[in-house]
Amino acid sequence: MKIAIPTDDGFMINQQFTTAKGFLVSTIQFGEVVEQEMRWNLNNEIPTSEDESYKTLVDCDKVIVREIEFNQSNFLQLQKKEVIKTEETIVTKVLMQYLQTVMQKESDTCCCP
Repeated sequence: MKIAIPTDDGFMINQQFTTAKGFLVSTIQFGEVVEQEMRWNLNNEIPTSEDESYKTLVDCDKVIVREIEFNQSNFLQLQKKEVIKTEETIVTKVLMQYLQTVMQKESDTCCCP
């Protein structure tokens, strides 16, 4: 699974989704970050119709944002991308919180003998 976080520097999450200079894309396997890459948004890529897509995020499953416009959120969801909102500002803390939440959900659904 790949998670994209809008950022200008790879360390702090951008306040607005649409103004981010790029996205930190993290690949998650078995509850761990196994790879990270910075994908720069060189053309300020914001789709103007449903025929277009975010080429930068085409292989991502989830996008974690602080703030996003309603139409952008709907567009991402139409592209089969889950949009997760956070109040956190530091990218590493965002990922840690996400992983802890996922692990907690998984442990809550496990059956114990």
